[in-house]
Formats: sequence, C-alpha cells, structure tokens
Amino acid sequence: MKKLLSTFVAFVLLQGSSVLAVSLPKDAEIDAIRGEIAASKKELAQAQEVLKQTTNELNAAIAEDRRIKAELEQAQRERDQIIAEINALIAEINRVQAQIDDLVRATFIDGSQQELYLVEAILSSDDSNEALATFASLQALLANSTKVVKELNENKAQLEVKEQDLQVREKEISEKKLRSAEIVVELTKVREKAAQEAEKIKKIVAQKEAVLKKLVLAGLSRNKANVSARVGPGDRILGTDISRWQHSGNKLIDFVKMYDAGARFIFIKGTDSHPLGAGPAKYWSSIDFPAAREAGLLTGIYHAALIPRGISADAAFGAGQQQADLPIDHLNSLGGLVPGVLPIVLDIESFSRPSGTSAAVVTNFSLGFVSRVKERTGKTAIIYSNLNFISSYLNSPELSNNPLWIANYSQTANPASTPSRGCTRTVWSVSGCDKAWTFWQYTDRGDGQKYGIPRGAIDLNVYAYGTSDLLAMAGY
Repeated sequence: MKKLLSTFVAFVLLQGSSVLAVSLPKDAEIDAIRGEIAASKKELAQAQEVLKQTTNELNAAIAEDRRIKAELEQAQRERDQIIAEINALIAEINRVQAQIDDLVRATFIDGSQQELYLVEAILSSDDSNEALATFASLQALLANSTKVVKELNENKAQLEVKEQDLQVREKEISEKKLRSAEIVVELTKVREKAAQEAEKIKKIVAQKEAVLKKLVLAGLSRNKANVSARVGPGDRILGTDISRWQHSGNKLIDFVKMYDAGARFIFIKGTDSHPLGAGPAKYWSSIDFPAAREAGLLTGIYHAALIPRGISADAAFGAGQQQADLPIDHLNSLGGLVPGVLPIVLDIESFSRPSGTSAAVVTNFSLGFVSRVKERTGKTAIIYSNLNFISSYLNSPELSNNPLWIANYSQTANPASTPSRGCTRTVWSVSGCDKAWTFWQYTDRGDGQKYGIPRGAIDLNVYAYGTSDLLAMAGY
C-alpha cells in the first residue's frame, strides 16, 4: 500500500453551529481505488448482461420444453382416441360380419340361385301364396345382406384411415420425444452456463466490495477522528443524512464530492409511512444508496415512522413490527446488510405521533420496530429523535440498548444539553449530563454545495466513537 498522505481528509471545529470541511487534496491512492471501482462496475455490468441473456435463453428453453411436452401429451391423447376408435370399428366390423354369417346360414343361397330356389319352392308347395311369401322373405334377407356388406366395407375403409392416422401420430410422438430429449440436454447446458455466470457475478461483487472497503478505509485513515471522548463534534468522524429534499430540481447528488469534503458515512431516507413521502423516499434512495456506497461512504437507510392513529398500547408493538418490514424489505432490494452498510434507523419524532397518542403507545411501537429489525436482520436498529421527544415519549429502559442518533442544534458541546433547558435526562443518560449517544445531528444548515448537494442546506452529523467501532457497526 502506498504511503498515506499526511494531510487529513477533514476536520470539524465547533464554532457556533458552523463546521469547516476541508476537501481532500488529489490523492493518487484514492484515484487508483476509484479506477478499480469503475473497472469492476463495468465488468459487473457486462457479466450481468451476459447473465440476463443466458436467463432469457434458459426461459426460452423452459418454455419450449413445456410446449413440446404439452404437444406430446396432446398427441398421445389423440393416439389413444384413435386407438379407441379403431377398437370400436373392429368391434363394429365383427358385429356386421356376424350378421352376414347369420344371413348366409339363413338363406344357403347366393343371388345366382334365387330363381332355382323359387321354382323348387313353388313346385314343392301345395300353396302358391306360401311359395311367394318364402321368396319375398329371401329377397329381403338378400337385400339386408347387401346393406350389411356395404357397411362392412365402409367400416374397413374407415379402419384403414384410422390406422394411417395412428401411424402419423406415432411418428409425431417419436419426433416430439426426441425433441424433448434434446431440450433436456439444452436446458442442462444453459443452466450450467447460468450458474457459471452467477458465480462470476458473485466473485465480481466480492471484488467490488473489497475495493469499496479499501476506499472506506483510505478515507477514514485520513480523518483525525480516532478519539473516544464524548464531547462535541470537533475532531470526530463526519457524516451526513439526506432525503428527497436534497434533490433540488430533481438533480443528482455528487457523492464523490461529499466524500472528498470529508464525510465518511451517510443515512438516506429509504422508506416513509407518510402517504406523500413513501414514493419519493423509495425512488430517490434506490438511486442514492448504490451511488453513495460506490463513492466510499458507509451507508444506511432510515424509516420515517408514522404511528397509526387511535391505536392501543397493546396493538402498538405489532404495528411497529409491521412497519419495520418496510425498510427491511427495501434494504434487501438494495443488496441487504452487506459489509459497508449501517443498521436500519427508526426515525421517530413529533410528526410520527398523531395528536393524542400516549407515551405508552409510542414506546411500544418503537419496541416492536426494533425487535423486528433484530429478528430479521440480526442487527440492532438505531433510533433517531430529539431531546424533547425522547424525554416525553420514549421511556422504556429497554430502548437504551439501541444506538441513539440524537438531533440537537443548540450550539452546545454536549447533545444532552440545551441552553434553554440545560441537562435533559432520558433512558440513554449514563451519569450527570452525559448521554450514551452514538450519532449526533448537530446542524441542519451545513453548506450543501460543499457536500455535493445541488442547492440548499444539508444535515451534518458526527460519530461518537472511533474508526474501529464505526467499521464494526458497518459489518467490517
């Protein structure tokens, strides 16, 4: 690894509510890492395109296999129908043949012997009427015999046609069975190809993640932030948080500029239970999340909670669990809690609480939310709020097990204190006026343009602990 520059990436000085961010000088190592990221991104896109084409081939082969099998089943049904018709014709032929045999036995004559038989019948009969009746009966039998013989011949002709149809169907079935066997071979090859491409993508992603980690570490190594004291934002790891409001004019955010300005982590609004905020949150976070990660920022998403109006304290826990599924599912769609991704944040403050909602409801809702995050992700959710809301509505000591991200813009060296109220005790308080905070949003008036925001201000935050702790929280 090249010798690190002695210049620190950023430093934070507490001067009222302002923070001076010093841009990172041109750095050959970081430029090289970004080149690696760009190359791996291109390679990944190419591999994904190949996998997409292979998947299309696989789907086409599967569809062809299903079509052939359906046609084969239809041909087999038609063959069985033809066989049934042939068997019916054979039975009919046998029946007609039996009728003919009966007629032959009844007459003992053929057409050439009719007149002779008539003469003999008349001569041997004492009654000419009886002789004529006998002759008429014989004529009727012979006429029926002709009809039956005609029916027999027609049935035999039909049988011949059906047997030809059967041969056609048998040939068709053989061809379709052969094609089906070929498709099975094709499917096997395409599935193997798809598996190879998926494995290739997996390796590329792993390589890309390794390069992203290098970029994260390169940035943190240039920060003067490895201190453990919990006082003030000065000399701490700097971060930001954003939502759709930082996309003025629907313009994109320059996260590389944000990184170069000294930010090392970011929280992005990913989901929102407020009807008007849900769509924009998902839309912009789907763009911002991968871009922020590729810029080298440790990245997380937060959920803007809205407690259902009129809910009971008993039902609030389940409502919190249900609402937690929103950011969990969305984060999974963005790649999940892989290394470099911070735990999910519950943003709960005054706009989350409908008028008249009790502290018990707010607390139980929050407990349900963080329990579901723990259950489904294995990570401990972060809770974001402000001093007033925390002290009034989040009163379960169990919540203090979750990292606190506190908002306090009071130009103070301690986020647990404000000039107007002094020290505020909460379930996160440890001793005196000290509070076990993890992230501190100390201003909402950061210079947005310095951090890649198209226009307007940006929230700025600091992390309470050192580099190794932050990396551990992000899964490194």
